[in-house]
Amino acid sequence: MKYLITIFSLFFVLSCQSQSAVTNSNSSFKTIMLCSTGEVETRPDMASFNINLSCLDKSIEISKNCLVDQSNALMRTIKSFGIPEDDILTTSVNLNKSYTWVNNSKVFEGYRSSTSIYVTVKDLKKLDTMYTALLGNENLDLSGLSYSHSKMDELKNDAYVNALQKANLLADRLLQNLPESKKEILKIGNVQISATQPQNNAKALAENDRAAFSASNQPVAISTGMVKVRATLFVEYQIK
Repeated sequence: MKYLITIFSLFFVLSCQSQSAVTNSNSSFKTIMLCSTGEVETRPDMASFNINLSCLDKSIEISKNCLVDQSNALMRTIKSFGIPEDDILTTSVNLNKSYTWVNNSKVFEGYRSSTSIYVTVKDLKKLDTMYTALLGNENLDLSGLSYSHSKMDELKNDAYVNALQKANLLADRLLQNLPESKKEILKIGNVQISATQPQNNAKALAENDRAAFSASNQPVAISTGMVKVRATLFVEYQIK
C-alpha cells in the first residue's frame, strides 16, 4: 500500500510539472494581427459604356420599324470605328406603351420600342470621336462610361504584394516599441478586392444639346484618369 502511494505521488508531481511547462510555453506565444491595404494605379487601356436606343410613335408598326432601322444604322456606326462584334452586346429589347401627365391626367404618348447595347472599346484613342458621333443621334442616350485594364489580374496580384510589404513594414515599426524583436508570419488572409474606377460625366454629356455636338467637328474631350486597384490582407505574426 505504501508502495502504491509513492507511485501516485510521483505521478502527480510529474503531471504538475508537465502542466506547468505547457502553461509557460503558451504564455510566451505572442501574436499580432495586422490589416493592410495595398494599392496600385495605372492608365486604363479599355472602356465600356451603355447605349439606349428608343423610338416613339402612336403606331406600333412605325415604332418597331423605326427601332429596326435605327439599330441597324447604330451597328454600322459602331463597327465603323473598328469595334468587333464580340465587343458589342445587346442586353435588352423592349416594346411598351408610353404615357405622360398633362393637367394631372395620364395621356397616351404612343408605343416606345427600345434596345440597350453594351459596348467595349479596347482602343481609347477612338473614344472621343466615337462618343461625339453617337451624341449626334437624337434617338439614343449614353450612360455608364467606365474604365478598366486588360491586365486586371496582374494588377490585383501587385496590389496584394504591396499590401504584404506594408504589413511587414508596420510590424517592424511596432517591434521597435515592444520587448520582442523577431517576427514570423503565421497566417495570411484576404478579403474582397475592389477596383476603383475614375469618375466620369458621361450622363451629363448625354443630356446636353446634341445639336451643338453634331454641328462641330471637334470631338468631346473625355478624361480617362487612372484606374486604382486595391487589395486587403490580414496578416498574423508570431513575435518573440
